[in-house]
Amino acid sequence: MNTVSTYREILNAVSESFSGSETPFLDACLLLAHSLGLSRESLLARLPEQAPPLPAGFYEAVRRRSEGESIAYILGKKEFFGREFIVDSRVLVPRPDTEILVVAALECGDLAERDHPGRLAVHDACTGSGAVAVSIAAERPGWTVSASDISEAALEVARANATKLLGKPLLLRVSNLLGAVQGTFGIITANPPYVPSHETDALLRQGWKEPRLALDGGIDGLSLIPELISQAYRLLEPGGFLLVETDSLQVPAVCAMFEKAGFVAIFVKRDLAGRDRVTGGRKPRA
Repeated sequence: MNTVSTYREILNAVSESFSGSETPFLDACLLLAHSLGLSRESLLARLPEQAPPLPAGFYEAVRRRSEGESIAYILGKKEFFGREFIVDSRVLVPRPDTEILVVAALECGDLAERDHPGRLAVHDACTGSGAVAVSIAAERPGWTVSASDISEAALEVARANATKLLGKPLLLRVSNLLGAVQGTFGIITANPPYVPSHETDALLRQGWKEPRLALDGGIDGLSLIPELISQAYRLLEPGGFLLVETDSLQVPAVCAMFEKAGFVAIFVKRDLAGRDRVTGGRKPRA
């Protein structure tokens, strides 16, 4: 790495150390651009140029990435729904696929608001970084949005994101699922831990730094879902919606759980790759 001289050669050399990444060259570009205080576009325009001595922080970032740490954690930020969120090892890194949970909430909320004009209340459980809750609040400033998480450390990150992106705090509560949440809501969203325990173990062995608490959903990944659905049913207003993200292979079982709990008009939303991702249902009006 020390013998190369152009930006392109540096990036190519660094990319070779990211064997576990699906996008090694992009990863290298993001780390180098961040270290130099450049945009990725500006860096790409300089690829043929001779590079100056690089800051030590760049090689430290390369080491962290080669050991499996995510780009988002290294940079301390992640774009989600068109906004830049603060992220670190206290929270799960927001995924693009989770944006469909926000889309579904906005669609269902617009429908529910016809029944409750001007006073729609939305709650996001297992909020982590607050990406879903903050995105909904930013897109629909007239709605009352709150959020909860079992981790106080995660809520610290959510609080920082709300202040940064909304310019005001969200009502945040420490809660195991919805157990400590009070009030009634027109919409409840949740991206709960749904990775099976054995898969969580494998990911952590590969170097993932994300908290087990945000990943591990028990033996089959569905251990928390029945209680979440039951709690949500009690907190929803008549005609309110519950929206839950899971893995696509879990969706049929989750749909059955929704039906057993009493939800009607059950539906499924697909993610950017066309996979079933969000299960939704409505509490009967009567």
